[in-house]
Amino acid sequence: MTMFVRRLAAAGAVTLSVLGVGAAFAAPTAVQLVFESGGLKTLAPGATLSYRFARETDDKTLAPAFQDEVKLVVTAAEGGGKAATVAMFTGARAQSYGPLSADGNPVIIAVLEQDVREMQKLLGGSPYYIRNRMRDAINAGERVEPVRFELAGKPVDGWKVTLKPFARDAQRDKLKDFADRSYELTFSDAVPGGLYSLVTVTPRKSAETPLLVENLTFSGVTSGEDAK
Repeated sequence: MTMFVRRLAAAGAVTLSVLGVGAAFAAPTAVQLVFESGGLKTLAPGATLSYRFARETDDKTLAPAFQDEVKLVVTAAEGGGKAATVAMFTGARAQSYGPLSADGNPVIIAVLEQDVREMQKLLGGSPYYIRNRMRDAINAGERVEPVRFELAGKPVDGWKVTLKPFARDAQRDKLKDFADRSYELTFSDAVPGGLYSLVTVTPRKSAETPLLVENLTFSGVTSGEDAK
């Protein structure tokens, strides 16, 4: 799981918030937003971030559509500092990841790893190859742009990162419809944990409707005290 982080080129320490939008600051990089934003720094151990998850598809060769929830729990790391665990889904679909680094928002790592597993199961080949293309896309960070969206009925500023890991891949023909898969991540300091949404779209060749759409959206936060 942590190989997404370990294999990234060092980008240097982030001394200022990379999520806030302002004329005095250049746009952050995708690496900073995904792995170095410090989105969990204001959350105490025991705090829980909740996300809605929706999977939409009508293709019978894929796992069926569903709606569920994802929860990230901030924990105390061995030797000090913070870590996090991520509970992806509930019931028969439940998967647990962690402890994970709290430098960014680890729910992103958990979602990307779910994608790697599904693509490897459907397409075969090496999961390392898929992970490396995702890593390369984050390092390249081709599109990082300011965005405004509503949170709890109020407009907030943030950053949108768009990734297309397989757009220029030499093995595109082997990836079928997944070759044009895109990831859109929206970040803001106004959102606990930094990440507001992660939307994955897999277009269907020669069709207007996508093959698969998955949407993870922030839905709330509770402190350790609130959970007692």
